[in-house]
Amino acid sequence: MAVLRTDDAQDTSVSSLIENFQDNVADIDFSFNYDDQEEESSSGRPLALELDDNGNPQQKKASIISCVINLLNTVAGAGMLGLPGAYAGSGFFIGTILLFTAAFFSAIGLHLLSVSATTAQARMRDGKPASFYNVAVTAMPQFAIAIDAAVALKCFGVATGYFVTVGDCMVDSFHYVFRNFSDQTETTAEEIEEMVFTNRQFWIISALLFVLPISFFKTLSALKFTSTLSLILIYALAVGIVLYAQGVFDACENNGTHYYPPREDDQIDDTCRGETDLFTDFDDTIKNLSIFVFSFTCHQNVFTISNELKRPTQQRIDKVIILAISSALILYMIVAIEGYRTYGSEVKGDILLNYPQTGLVTMMRIGIAIMVILSYPLQLDPSRRCLTSLVYALVGRREKRRREQYQSQQIGPVQNSTEASPEMFERLADTNDQVPNNNDDGIDPSSTIEVDEDMVEILDSFLFYGITCVFLVLSFAVAMMVSDLGIILGVVGATGSTMVSYILPGAIYIKLHPEPHPLRSLACFQLTLGIIIVPTALYFVLFKGGSG
Repeated sequence: MAVLRTDDAQDTSVSSLIENFQDNVADIDFSFNYDDQEEESSSGRPLALELDDNGNPQQKKASIISCVINLLNTVAGAGMLGLPGAYAGSGFFIGTILLFTAAFFSAIGLHLLSVSATTAQARMRDGKPASFYNVAVTAMPQFAIAIDAAVALKCFGVATGYFVTVGDCMVDSFHYVFRNFSDQTETTAEEIEEMVFTNRQFWIISALLFVLPISFFKTLSALKFTSTLSLILIYALAVGIVLYAQGVFDACENNGTHYYPPREDDQIDDTCRGETDLFTDFDDTIKNLSIFVFSFTCHQNVFTISNELKRPTQQRIDKVIILAISSALILYMIVAIEGYRTYGSEVKGDILLNYPQTGLVTMMRIGIAIMVILSYPLQLDPSRRCLTSLVYALVGRREKRRREQYQSQQIGPVQNSTEASPEMFERLADTNDQVPNNNDDGIDPSSTIEVDEDMVEILDSFLFYGITCVFLVLSFAVAMMVSDLGIILGVVGATGSTMVSYILPGAIYIKLHPEPHPLRSLACFQLTLGIIIVPTALYFVLFKGGSG
């Protein structure tokens, strides 16, 4: 039997809640429609009402450790590859301060959202677990479209970064392969550069073809194993970075270049290592700020934690948040400091581009490429849900205006105003059977009030496949034109990540908790900080040069 609770004090009413909950389960339509899509779109997860084989709500069985692993897997990803470059743009001292600051406000944002989820659930009449969308709509329904747009933008940026990472990794990997066979085949460096397998665009096209069949899955259960594989590869990469920084392996082997054999005009000392600084200039520091923000963005998944965690008290949720963010902070500090210390100012926006072509590094590059490609649908799916929700929201508003026009013509003015409350529209819709069928003004009542289920199903399929194709084509096109991963991380961090991790947590908490108290003051500060970061960081990223 499922246990539903928002507070420990509600134990006495559990039985009645369960009975009401189970009575309503049979009435739930799990098909893809506008109302259900709103509930799930921003979280990027299946509907929170997950049923077992008997049709009953599943119990909350997730442990703290499993929740920490899931949240850490969301945090640690492609953003880690850009942190050494961000350190090169900000220096050891300022970079460390920004890293700790980003981690602190990420944890605060997660806490604000988890508290807001509890508050919003208490106000929800349907008893559904919280998601990013329904919590935000409970707090400020007028910004529902902006919420879905922010999450879609962030996921699009991350998915585009995956294509860029694949191109970088596979080109260097095949440089190493052809170098080892060049003596036997008498292949020159120029011939290697002209080969299709050392062409970055070829591997991005190949990545697109590889993700096509797995991008149209309507369920992602077959890709769950990538979470564990992803963490293993990420920590293995961190170990490799430390070994190169400590001199166990030669970080400048093959002269630190990517041409085999080296070209005559390669400057060995200039292409491998650069200077390290405690501070850099203001412009370079600000344009790298968004990369730090991007690296700690995982806020869309805090609602899944609160919905699935066993005994989800605020103290236990905070423990998950602290452990996950602290683990990510330690991992990021190791990668950023050791990577920057190894290559200094010559570190690239993608740290993998700096390392020499050896068997070990080549295996890691191929592993990272495989990992990000398998993770691509995990970014496409929430973005597709958000964009579908946006389409239905826009269509719904248009149909609502048409319905208001028709109903006002048939029944008369509503409240003597052109604006009517949602409740009034519901009452008007309920009178559909009483509305005359005459259509003097050319408006078909059936098209504005009744819904054709066949047409809805066709529209659902059209949006699913159409949005998927547009997403794939656009992310592919951007990856073909932009070769610097740091620029992508900077733009996404300045826009979608800042919105999701700073602006929305602060704004939602303020709206749901109007009484003055210290945490609300901190939420106001986080909201203000996010509003400042978005235009400032975006300006420096776009108009003051790439990161790092």
